[in-house]
Amino acid sequence: MSRKIIFFLAAIVSFLMPLTGFTLAAASETASVDAGEVASSTSGSADVEAKTSFSLEESINTALLNNVNLKLSRQEYENAKVELDQAKFESKQMADIRDDKILRDYVPTAFSFEGAQVKDLAPRLKEANELIAKKNLALDEQNLRIEVEEAYFSVLKARDNLKNAQIQLQRANEQLKNAQVSYRQGMIAKDSMLSAESAVSSAEAGKVSAEKNLELAKMNLNKLMGRSLTAPLELTTTFTYTPAEVPDVEEMVKSALELRPEVISVRKTKEVAELNCKLALKYYAENTFTYRKAKIELEKAVLGVKEAEDQISLAVRSAHYAVIEAAEKLKAAQKAKETAEEAYRITELKYKSQIATMADVLSAMENLGQAELLYTSSVFDYNVARAQLDNWAGKGLE
Repeated sequence: MSRKIIFFLAAIVSFLMPLTGFTLAAASETASVDAGEVASSTSGSADVEAKTSFSLEESINTALLNNVNLKLSRQEYENAKVELDQAKFESKQMADIRDDKILRDYVPTAFSFEGAQVKDLAPRLKEANELIAKKNLALDEQNLRIEVEEAYFSVLKARDNLKNAQIQLQRANEQLKNAQVSYRQGMIAKDSMLSAESAVSSAEAGKVSAEKNLELAKMNLNKLMGRSLTAPLELTTTFTYTPAEVPDVEEMVKSALELRPEVISVRKTKEVAELNCKLALKYYAENTFTYRKAKIELEKAVLGVKEAEDQISLAVRSAHYAVIEAAEKLKAAQKAKETAEEAYRITELKYKSQIATMADVLSAMENLGQAELLYTSSVFDYNVARAQLDNWAGKGLE
């Protein structure tokens, strides 16, 4: 065996020994992790089951802490950080090989395009991947936030609908009593009394349906929060019943383009593509396949940035219009509810004065019930639309 080969093997061993120690230390550290710690990191807190009252912000924070899908996203981010550390380590290895007078003769790729990719591009690529994973995690958190807000508002809507159903049942029972008295006095026909009885049955069915819808809405919110589906749940935050002033749309678009993860990710990808294109041109001519492919990837990245920016801008503007529309519908629904309340009151007075029939009263009562449902639905739509606008504008991503 020649002395040159012996020197080469000795250099390789001396070069790999620190890596071996690093690997063994990492393995030892990994092996020392207790299984209980892993289980603890993937399970929620027992306190979340004991607590029964939640504000909107508390519900969001609880979901961010306990949601299973979000925990998976966090693991993806941790994996991206490990890959970045590995890329930095391998980049340093390549730099050391280039600086070593013996190893450089036996690793010809150290000064090739591939070697430059390992040394310069791979860390930037993994850095971009780490940032993208981080932004994807932020996006998942943001999406979960809006999902919890919608679920929270759905519970409030179901709760208001149950109140309306209970009130409607009270009205129906009152009208049935009036109909029974009028029937005994010979003031109305039997079919009018039967109609009043039917209205009571319908109101009772509506109340049962509203109760079940409230239970299901609570289960959905509990699920998002990582709680048992049937865990007791009381909400302390109320709806916003009066539309607020909407911020300037251009400012919201500007904020979104600065904060939204979708835009940040594609911009980082474009930076990596630019570096790869420069490296390719440094080692290859412009007419080579390697450079041509790198240039195409850069052009795709540039288009990707424009597409992402256009999509976010459109989403913010659409959400802005949706808030304005929802606010107008809420105002109209409130007016319709007030009109229906007055119409029902007047019809009741007419009935007592024998000017209106029981059918007129029941019709006015039904119209009022529908107006109340429309109003509750409009309140829900406005609150959700406003939450979605804040989400698209990047609220919470600062």
